[in-house]
Amino acid sequence: MPGRACGKSALAALLPLLLAACNAEPAKVETVREDSPGQPAASVPIINQSIGNSQNAAEADSPPPPPAPAPRRQPAPAPAPAERYRAIGTEPFWAVTVKGSTALLERPDKPPRSFAVSRNGDERAIRYLGEGFAMTITPGPCSDGMSDAIWSDRVSVAFGEGTLNGCGGDRRDPEDGPL
Repeated sequence: MPGRACGKSALAALLPLLLAACNAEPAKVETVREDSPGQPAASVPIINQSIGNSQNAAEADSPPPPPAPAPRRQPAPAPAPAERYRAIGTEPFWAVTVKGSTALLERPDKPPRSFAVSRNGDERAIRYLGEGFAMTITPGPCSDGMSDAIWSDRVSVAFGEGTLNGCGGDRRDPEDGPL
């Protein structure tokens, strides 16, 4: 069919123009000869162009979309400062230092003991509780019994060997004035 061969040849000639009209990158066009039995040889275009390079005219006229903004990262919250509380007692002498989630009980005649604790509290008291350890802090002036100093809190420590009572919090010496 002569019309068929003519159509393929016309397509081969028009294809680069069509691609240029669509603002696509120029395609490399090759022609090969196809022979069919009983038919005259025809030229058939073969286009070597990636699919991603073809755009329609509307897309070509608009600027490319801006890159997606990077997801905003929230700065990591600063770690809370390690809470520190110190309590002391006399007769017998003892001291408890709470730092974060660890309470350290020190006595002159015994090795120090460390307890993992968590803090609980209400408007009447603060409690540090752990396995075999409980320390209750209540507000109010407290005298350590050895000096004229006044402490801001009364403290009671209960652990496997008994209960110790003492003072903690802010210490005020008589020359510092009242709490």
